[in-house]
Amino acid sequence: MDKKLIAGEPFWMFHPERREHEEGYTLFRKTVSVLREEPFHLIVSADNRFTFFLDGKVQGRGPLRGNLEHRYYDEYEGILSPGEHIFAAEVLVWRGGWRKSSSPWSEIHAGGGFFAAGYAGEERMELSNGWLTSVDCGRCPLSWPPPWEGRTPAPPMDTIDFHEYDHDWTVKKNPEGKWITPVPIGEAGFRDQCRTDPKTPWLLEKRPLPQMTEEHSTFLRILSGPDSMKIRDGVLTGNCPAGKYTVLLDLGRNQTSMVHFSGKCGLGHCRIRYSETLFDPENRKLRDGTGVQKGYADELILAGSPWKYDSFWYRTGRFIGLEWELEEPVEDMKLECSFIHFPFGTLKEFHAPDDPVLEDIWKVACHTLLCCSHEHFEDCPYYEQLQYAGDSRIEALVSYAVSGKPDLGKHAIRMIGYSRLSSGFIQSRYPSVFRQIIPGYCLIWVLMLHDYCTLFHDDEFLAEMLPKMETLLHTFERYRNRDGLLSGLPGWHFTDWVDGWPLGACDRLEEVPDTILNLFYAEACLRGAELLGYAGKDGEYLLKRREATLCAVNRYCYSPALRRYTDVPGKPEYLSLHANTLAVLFGAVAEEERKSFLREITGDPRLKPMSLYFSFYLLSAVRLYGTDEELRKLYAPWEQMLKEGCTTFPETPQFSRSDCHAWSCAPAWFLTKKTIFTKGK
Repeated sequence: MDKKLIAGEPFWMFHPERREHEEGYTLFRKTVSVLREEPFHLIVSADNRFTFFLDGKVQGRGPLRGNLEHRYYDEYEGILSPGEHIFAAEVLVWRGGWRKSSSPWSEIHAGGGFFAAGYAGEERMELSNGWLTSVDCGRCPLSWPPPWEGRTPAPPMDTIDFHEYDHDWTVKKNPEGKWITPVPIGEAGFRDQCRTDPKTPWLLEKRPLPQMTEEHSTFLRILSGPDSMKIRDGVLTGNCPAGKYTVLLDLGRNQTSMVHFSGKCGLGHCRIRYSETLFDPENRKLRDGTGVQKGYADELILAGSPWKYDSFWYRTGRFIGLEWELEEPVEDMKLECSFIHFPFGTLKEFHAPDDPVLEDIWKVACHTLLCCSHEHFEDCPYYEQLQYAGDSRIEALVSYAVSGKPDLGKHAIRMIGYSRLSSGFIQSRYPSVFRQIIPGYCLIWVLMLHDYCTLFHDDEFLAEMLPKMETLLHTFERYRNRDGLLSGLPGWHFTDWVDGWPLGACDRLEEVPDTILNLFYAEACLRGAELLGYAGKDGEYLLKRREATLCAVNRYCYSPALRRYTDVPGKPEYLSLHANTLAVLFGAVAEEERKSFLREITGDPRLKPMSLYFSFYLLSAVRLYGTDEELRKLYAPWEQMLKEGCTTFPETPQFSRSDCHAWSCAPAWFLTKKTIFTKGK
């Protein structure tokens, strides 16, 4: 780091009247005057989150999601023109505490705080040097309704009261409210500095990923509302008469949006509601633009004066409803959205002139990826917004294929690796304030690492990750029983969302061996041995573990009478396509029998079928041991979803909770004719 940036001994600071976990928005600003063109260079961070402005224009959003040991700072630099300039930050603290927290689960925090350092011309930019702070009394997070036992993992909506909210505070010379000097919390600590006792809980390091990108998005049509509103250049404009009514808008596709809303006058309320689909009277989803809207909403309280609202975090949905309750009309109303996602750049094109449906599957799969890629990979943007290893492996592979960029996949591997617990296991999703172990996802993390290192040959990163990988595999080995199978592992033994599988796993006792998990362990040992070989180390001990596991699977989990692998040893009533597919893909089935065995199991009605998530492994097996025609047939669920009007691929083929789910973008990987598996192992 440039030593000039922290020459002023920077401190974390905050508003003196804000308690540590008091929820709400706190504002910071500093005015700088320069006589000639001068450079500026700042580093900025916060707990929980911030938006950073220069002269009213957003410079960035942060900090990049991490944890307390890896608290990222953003870096901003440029040239100031002669005159007066306003640096400003809007800092949001979500209420902490696991019982009544409104904080998104992916935000790990220790209470409110803001940090800035650097220079602008001749001025130091530490918070102790001329910054002022104010409590925003007009904007606050809107508590979630009852689902998720009172908690919802995604960020909450906003309430804006324009009787109190000053929307121009980032540009006004004298903004409204009480502006005072912030108070110190403690000296900032950096990862590249040695400290005995840190003065603050945040260990700062530079953000490793770029800012998210925003693209102008257009409304497709007005589904209902007064004639005084029109769509011009994709933006909703017009006047809103007094009264109680709803304007329903269709973006034309499900997406993640930053919302920008403004108007003049108006007295009353407006709720901005977001939903992925509409619903019929029986609460069934409709994707054709008919039905009623349900979903989360921001709330605006209008005060009869000009107003402007910009969402702090993205909102998800295809349909946006404006629910007006106006005593006085709104004039010159303007509503626009920008599609926000990770900056993968221009995605590769895919052409199939003889089979145009595949082109449509490709486009929707790529759009699904974008909607689930922000500061990290996400399982779904409307609900949890959590980075699960099972989902992220598929997302990472698709992102490598369609963009050629490894950044977000590499970051996912590193972040999930940071989640290791004292037991030796890593968490199924990270960052997350709620710990969860899915044993299979631990092993998929090893496969993610193998995918990345095989494709990008990153020796430095491999050296960083290998100790974590070996520790994890040693942890699994401790659970090997006398029969040679792993059993009794802790956590949620999730496999796939299948009818008849409670909580996503076959209905069995948790302490008995699970064939699917043992096959994943065998594969993780194989790929771990290959990774050790890449680093010039001996992985023979992992190959022996793999062989022992596969031998035990074939001895105890294969039924000669059924000619199938059972999900549980000696339990012929537990049969799934999942276990039998992995037996082919991960080498339990003899090589010379794999093609015929795979063809048999894909047509076997006795086997529990797969949902969209686990189909990734069936597609992988057919890519290796089947034909192009057989692979094409497996795209039928995605083709059907297109016919039903999906603009992003959902969690399951049926109408499920999430209408945009990352693991469903898998076909984009296979349409590139790629595989990360090898034959003959």
